[in-house]
Amino acid sequence: MKKNRLIQFLGGKTSYYVLGLIILCAIAAFLLKQISFLFDPFFVIISTLIPPFLFGLILYYLFNPLVDRLETKKIPRIVSIGGIYLLILLVIVLAGFQLYPIIQKQTTDLINQFPDLIADFERNADSFLANTPFGAQIDQITDTLQKVANNIMDFIGDYWQTGAAGLSSIFSTISTLFIALFTGPIIAFFLLRNPNKFYYSLLSIVPPRFRKDFNTIVKIADLQVGAFLKGQIISSFILGGIYWVIFLLIGLEYASILAIAAGILCIIPYIGPFIVFFPALFIAAQDSTGMLIKFLIAWFAVQLLHGDLVVPRVMGDRLQIHPITILVVLLVMGDLMGIVGVIFGIPIYCLLKVLVVYGFRKFKQRYNTYYGDEGKYFHSEFTSENYLKDE
Repeated sequence: MKKNRLIQFLGGKTSYYVLGLIILCAIAAFLLKQISFLFDPFFVIISTLIPPFLFGLILYYLFNPLVDRLETKKIPRIVSIGGIYLLILLVIVLAGFQLYPIIQKQTTDLINQFPDLIADFERNADSFLANTPFGAQIDQITDTLQKVANNIMDFIGDYWQTGAAGLSSIFSTISTLFIALFTGPIIAFFLLRNPNKFYYSLLSIVPPRFRKDFNTIVKIADLQVGAFLKGQIISSFILGGIYWVIFLLIGLEYASILAIAAGILCIIPYIGPFIVFFPALFIAAQDSTGMLIKFLIAWFAVQLLHGDLVVPRVMGDRLQIHPITILVVLLVMGDLMGIVGVIFGIPIYCLLKVLVVYGFRKFKQRYNTYYGDEGKYFHSEFTSENYLKDE
């Protein structure tokens, strides 16, 4: 009996079992949706574990190159890890004593004066725009925006009156943050002490036939996720430091808190730093026109320097994603996972992309095997070198 080429392409007799498995999975997914409330405790546990694990992973990618380098100098890994942790603790304590009073004062003053800064900015903008040929049209736009802003404030006020839910959410976020800050270094310690133990434990579960592909996928994911996490943290420190020096040089008020906020929010690509841009713009505008011009020049010059020199040198060419793709990923992941999705959306996208490319190239290989006489796919091999080169 002549074998059907399509059946062979789909996996021969195995395809019937695969089809049956897909049907069973669909039925299971439908049933799980009906009883999804039973899994709420499980999702709570997972959402609690993810932040400290991700923080531990960030610390691992930051410190592992240094620990590896010290190990080549005959320094035991556990001694290197202990020394790094002790040094960081000393820096945090000393910097905290020096910077905490300044940051606290600037933060308190900025929060108290920010409504007045916005009101003064609106008055100055209205006064300037009233003298332009389009004053009437601009007034209509301003009135519309003011109505929208009032509606938003009314909504926030109504939401705030619900009280308990919002307050519990705030306390939940704070508790999750403290858990991550406390347990993340512990997770990083065990990963740094024996980085291969977890990997080989996971590899032993993978069927031997697929271990080569598994190694390739893990290698690519490690290179790309490591490049992103390490690059974002290092570039955040650099950006915050540059802004701090520049803001002090031009004499911008609240320079320290604005620079720290810009550095921290830099972990959100493209969008993060501009969250700080508008408050800083209001502050510069209220100082003087000269300060506003100096601030705008300094801000965009630093952003250009950061994007063209700092990021490529820190991240290398292992994470080449189009800016439009980044924005789409941030919007989608932010809607799905909130702040965690915004911060870690790019590495999650990289992992999913690796799996999709792997699956498609396996499809290409099977197609070339059974239908290659009618034309073959190119780039069907899946190796880390080919994948990163095709990026």
